[in-house]
Amino acid sequence: MKVGFVGTGTMGLPMLKNLIKGGHSVTAFDVAPAALDAAVACGAARANSATSVAKEVEVLVTVLTCLIHTRASKSCVAKEVEVLVTVLPSSSQVETAYLDGEGILEGAKPGLLCVDMSTIDPNMSRKVAAALANKDVRFIDAPVSGGTVGAENATLAIMVGGSAEDLETAQPVLSSMGANIIHVGAVGAGAAAKLCHNLIAGVAGVAVSEAFRIGEAFDVDPRILTDVISKSSGNTWIMQHAHPIPGIVETAPSTQDCAPEFMTDLMAKDLALAVNAARELRIPVFVSPVAQQVLRLASSQGLGRQDFTSVYKLLLPSDERTPV
Repeated sequence: MKVGFVGTGTMGLPMLKNLIKGGHSVTAFDVAPAALDAAVACGAARANSATSVAKEVEVLVTVLTCLIHTRASKSCVAKEVEVLVTVLPSSSQVETAYLDGEGILEGAKPGLLCVDMSTIDPNMSRKVAAALANKDVRFIDAPVSGGTVGAENATLAIMVGGSAEDLETAQPVLSSMGANIIHVGAVGAGAAAKLCHNLIAGVAGVAVSEAFRIGEAFDVDPRILTDVISKSSGNTWIMQHAHPIPGIVETAPSTQDCAPEFMTDLMAKDLALAVNAARELRIPVFVSPVAQQVLRLASSQGLGRQDFTSVYKLLLPSDERTPV
């Protein structure tokens, strides 16, 4: 298969690598020269703009597996499709990549299927989809969960918003990057599901860090506290896989000097998206705005490019002479 790929950064690059590893031929572009150079070093062809990626994506011939209800005696069919993948950090960058004068829309041919795997405002997904539809270009939003480890191991969970037909078209490409592909609903639904997911993960990251700082202040052994909580209702994925205290979980970012599995700045951005969405929907939220501000404070203290569980470093007790 020949796939267009825009956005070869922290998440995009390992996802691109897995496409190439799966036998796909990839034409890539990134606004950061170093990121694009890294993609080319992995075997991708270089494009000079998002527009040129859209122009250069060629017809893919995909042999589809037989459907569950198809008799074994019937042969599988071949189908011609075109796919372009985008993995970008923010709503504004997605808007620019697709709708700018030198964006994807400018170079897209009718029938192209665009798969945006960024975590963005669901309304932006709908806006881009509507603009592309005017040119008979298809679109699905397919944000991912699993961090850089999931991207490297092709075990990402992929939440898809769009038509079932477009998801079927994209399936061979998505399957090269993820292990769990879930159709959530119409365009924008995948992005909405991702915001709900990251709201919980972000709040949990702050809550676990706070809990273990309190335990530490009472001289409770963090390993024993971990054992207690892991057998109780306070158990969380964060504590089991991304424990904020170094050495508790060998594979946790904290044990790797907070090398970013998911950066503080990105989690703060995603919580802001969730809070803004709640405001627009007139839904009261209380915990997520506070967690977002804690993450922003962590960023201002130099932790923005570290894993978001590095917020634990921020939560130091005040001097005992400080008034409560």
